[in-house]
Amino acid sequence: MEIEINYMLGAGKNAENKYTERNKYKNKLSRLKMAIKTTENKLLKKNIEIKENKEKILFEKKKEKTILNQWYHKFRWFFTTNNYLVLAGRDSRNNELLIKKHMDDNDVYFHADIHGAPHVILKIPNKEHISDTDKREAAIFAGIFSSAWKSKVFSVDVYSTSPDQVSKTANTGESLSTGAFVIRGKREYFRKLDLTCGVGYDNKLGIISGPYDVIKNKQKFCFKLTPGDERKSIVVAKLKKEFERKGIIITTEEIDTMLPSGDCKLIE
Repeated sequence: MEIEINYMLGAGKNAENKYTERNKYKNKLSRLKMAIKTTENKLLKKNIEIKENKEKILFEKKKEKTILNQWYHKFRWFFTTNNYLVLAGRDSRNNELLIKKHMDDNDVYFHADIHGAPHVILKIPNKEHISDTDKREAAIFAGIFSSAWKSKVFSVDVYSTSPDQVSKTANTGESLSTGAFVIRGKREYFRKLDLTCGVGYDNKLGIISGPYDVIKNKQKFCFKLTPGDERKSIVVAKLKKEFERKGIIITTEEIDTMLPSGDCKLIE
């Protein structure tokens, strides 16, 4: 190792100069090490982001392949304890379509006894006997998606009728708007139904919502919602994070469309 000595200076000054140069190079080396470490961290973060994006893309592709788009997804829907399909209209046009195109003679019609409620039908194939449990669950579903939820009402009465009691023929001197129907005849009432909504996830059907007890018993995990004071958008964001913790990547739009309208409270 060669060391340059200035003979015009004394030994002490030469030593001092060399010490100063040493510190200068030492500081440069320290800054270089810091720069390398910063670059490594950035690369590591980038690799993690790339990996996460790849995993997200793979999950979305897998989800596209596994989730089945069914005709009833255009409505609000769920399956009862005994796997009967229940449908509800999303708006006036959707209500009109539901009753005119999809309500059959074997079905049971439901409507919450409150202004501002969707038409709901319990689909019954082949004139099968339907249990009181399935009827009650359909009635709860009708209540959850009625204006009772938005009004922060925790219970509501719901009635059911046969399809032939649902008519588009208005009373004399009256007219019916899109989505409006007249109900005539005797009604079966389900009183003071608890409006507790469950939200879960099915690998083939995606987000599912409906009466809490039904969703809880059918799905691996279930979140519980009630009418409340928290904005729906905030609850949707919380649910999105909870789904992500369980490895489910899903959009806020997918969650939002399956929840009742109005403020709510996430219980669990």
